[in-house]
Amino acid sequence: MNKKKWIEYALANGFDSFEIYQETGKTKTVNWYQGTTDSAVTSRVTGTALRGRISGKMLSYATEETGDEHMEQIINEMKEQAGIIGSSESGTILSPEKTDECTSSRTYTPFTNEEIRAALSDLEKSILAYDPCIVQAVHLVYEEESVERTIFNSKGLDIKDKGSVQVIGGGAVASRDGDIRNDFRHETVSSFDSFNAAAFADKLCGEVVRQLGAGPVKSTSCPVIFEKEAMTSLFAAFSDIFSGDRISRGISPLSGKEGRRIFSGLITMIDDPREDAAPFIYNYDDEGHPTCRKYVVREGVFETVLHSTESAARMNTVSSGNGFKGGCSAPVRAVPKNFFIVPGDMPLSGLMECIGNGLVITDLAGLHAGLDHVTGDFSLQCSGYKVTDGERAENVTLITVAGNYLEMMDRVLAVGNDIEWKTSPAACPSIAFKELSIGGL
Repeated sequence: MNKKKWIEYALANGFDSFEIYQETGKTKTVNWYQGTTDSAVTSRVTGTALRGRISGKMLSYATEETGDEHMEQIINEMKEQAGIIGSSESGTILSPEKTDECTSSRTYTPFTNEEIRAALSDLEKSILAYDPCIVQAVHLVYEEESVERTIFNSKGLDIKDKGSVQVIGGGAVASRDGDIRNDFRHETVSSFDSFNAAAFADKLCGEVVRQLGAGPVKSTSCPVIFEKEAMTSLFAAFSDIFSGDRISRGISPLSGKEGRRIFSGLITMIDDPREDAAPFIYNYDDEGHPTCRKYVVREGVFETVLHSTESAARMNTVSSGNGFKGGCSAPVRAVPKNFFIVPGDMPLSGLMECIGNGLVITDLAGLHAGLDHVTGDFSLQCSGYKVTDGERAENVTLITVAGNYLEMMDRVLAVGNDIEWKTSPAACPSIAFKELSIGGL
């Protein structure tokens, strides 16, 4: 695709400004089952989204046909849209802004095919050797992913962001006296030499075996710790309440609360698309705005609404560099990127001592159905384990945890130090809360 040629043709045919956004994703996925490669797939997909302003209207067009032979047809189709649609899309085609770009300190050495087979084979053997209760190793997978985003427009903007990640995942099934349990975990791996199959299997299988015999507890209200992965899941699910898209429309529980204390003073939330510990770094959002580190909540006070160009215009302010697409053809939305809760200084064991008697929640289900993003209420099926006299006790399952996210985040006992970035653009440490409602027997 000769981008300069496309821009010149668009401008010569009535467009005031024009932009070409492209996203190229490359993946390599190898699945392993019972001692052999089950499947291996390599893919490369490029998506292209065009934007242009003509006759006072902003038009968008997504295509996979990026050969120059399609240029005239596509741009003329966009031009015809202007005579059909009654209202313009929002958005602005930006001029370049000066910024100091950064690159990730994470480096990845792709596994050779022989190393992939060796790693997955070792993992399978380690899982099966862990305990006689482990009856099967499942969903063993190695995956490489790289993403490159580019924006080129008629105002001189010519930017590129790229990143990559490597992951190994695996599951285990345990059985005892007719009780069958399973679990899955994954971790990022920088190189073949850095992967420890035995350590991975210990963490995975230890949790699966502990689940055997788990059951519900009586309904109660008690202190609760959300373990880091469960806390990250809930935090990510409610992250849109900080979006200018929702706040400007009055459909966020935080509408009108900027500058006010909304959470415990122990809670500080930062949005930093350039966070080096995160799996991907974003120097620019998908509109071309430079990104930056910002305190969304500082010591409990709501400081920053996250904005795209459109949401910022509705609230008479400027974009915070948080205009991102959910996919190449998707519209831009104001969303956090590399969003995290600042960790404290207490390990998980210290949090358990802090609550004395209560529950640790390790897994949540039904996050999309059990949340109300307007009120902050939630009711979710979960599993985890009891804490008795500050020590881990028996596992529990088939229970629910319910509450209100804002109220919960205002009733924090302590924040853990165990934050861990994996493949999500969100991360949290474990957090202990004074009391939540648990539904069980």
